[in-house]
Amino acid sequence: MRRTWDALAGGDTAVYVGDPATGVSELEGLFGRLGVDPRGGTCVEVGCGPGRMTGTLAQRFDRVLALDVSPAMLEQARVHVTAPNVTFLAVPGDRLEGVDDGSADALVCYLVLQHLPSGEVVRAYLREFARVLAPQGEAYVQVPVLQGFAGRLRRAVRTPLLRLARRPEHGAAFRGFRLTRRELDRALADAGLCVLAEDEGPSAYRHSRDRFLRLSPAR
Repeated sequence: MRRTWDALAGGDTAVYVGDPATGVSELEGLFGRLGVDPRGGTCVEVGCGPGRMTGTLAQRFDRVLALDVSPAMLEQARVHVTAPNVTFLAVPGDRLEGVDDGSADALVCYLVLQHLPSGEVVRAYLREFARVLAPQGEAYVQVPVLQGFAGRLRRAVRTPLLRLARRPEHGAAFRGFRLTRRELDRALADAGLCVLAEDEGPSAYRHSRDRFLRLSPAR
């Protein structure tokens, strides 16, 4: 994952992580869909990339921990975002290392889970979300959800082929692995996360719908 995203950081990041010009509106749209307006406290941004949403989060929260698997992406983010209440942190591909248990009042994860290379890594991230959230904290998450038999068949065929890809934009760490709704619901329950609110909409991925989730630790 780190090699993939370091390589992609050298290209047109708008193609791979989203248009910087729409970062603010997409973040506001995520909160709006879920009926929330979170402010104050500590926010963990999972997968900050080149800082597309980080500056806006810094205006909302007292402290922002902006995490990414790619040091090259973080270098760009530090250039684009100079707010003093932001700390950038490189993390491994399967855990939010360096973030304390129960320390996040809010967690934002947008256009990230769709790029994880396996179902187990998606599940590992969800377990980490539950670990770092404060007892009254909430996570705001976007994730594409695979639909129908055709979607499951395509996943079964393409998953082994992605391991053979030589270009980073063709590999599993970019193309990602998508769970079905049933698989995602089970993963959330296993992680100890409760769904407080949700919405859905079109996805950029075939046989998928984007699901938007407001999550809290099980109480």
